[in-house]
Amino acid sequence: MGEKEIVLKHFDNISTKYDENNKKVYWKLADDLLWEIIKKHIPKEKPIVFLELGAGTGEWAYKILREFDNTRCVLVDFSDNMLNQAKQKLSKFKKRVKIVNSDINDLKLDEQFDIVLNIYVLPFFCNADQLIKIVSSYLKSGGISISVGENFYNGLALNILKGNTCEVKLVINNNTGSLSQYVPKLHFNKIDELERIHKQYGIESIFKCGYPVISLIGVEETLTSNKYSISKILTDDYDYIFNIEKQYIQDEKLCNRGKYICIVGVKV
Repeated sequence: MGEKEIVLKHFDNISTKYDENNKKVYWKLADDLLWEIIKKHIPKEKPIVFLELGAGTGEWAYKILREFDNTRCVLVDFSDNMLNQAKQKLSKFKKRVKIVNSDINDLKLDEQFDIVLNIYVLPFFCNADQLIKIVSSYLKSGGISISVGENFYNGLALNILKGNTCEVKLVINNNTGSLSQYVPKLHFNKIDELERIHKQYGIESIFKCGYPVISLIGVEETLTSNKYSISKILTDDYDYIFNIEKQYIQDEKLCNRGKYICIVGVKV
């Protein structure tokens, strides 16, 4: 089975559990931080049409459509099961939503967009250059792109903490590796390389960050006790830690500390 088929099978299988898993406190923290970034770059004063590549269950589209009445969207994914979840979730938005079942590589749309999102697509996409080239091709001049990937250095750190020497070598040599037995092999990115790729395709970075940068999952797995697990700490002091994270993800010097890396760019 090829990489594409493995990824498709994975998302088809988890489609009904995907949103529930994202409610777990660490993933909620990551998503809440990303939402702070996304909503800062959606203008309220004019109609906006956005394209989301790898839209999954439509969770991000739902957030945007609910908060910004001036938006319409086109959602693209290659998993029927994930898109079925999206259709149910977004049914109340009716004509503001168009759903397209397509491999991103084979996508053929006849319009350009004010905003193009690819959120957590890079880890499952074997060629970052090709993905950003596609993003740029659908982005209007002056339009905004938001790209999110798995941090190369976090991929190294977690596998070292787990003693997975073979995976460490894979990350170093191929920018690919595993973080969990439950998820297909991931592609890892470095923030500077992603910034360069965006620039290559006419997208200038206007904001970049890593997130979360101080609440790092996986460290507790090296301890003999779960007493201080990140989930317990976040559950006890979520708002306090969230506000600290909001402050520190603004510091570009901390990009390489994040589990995820994000680049917001403008098409020049």
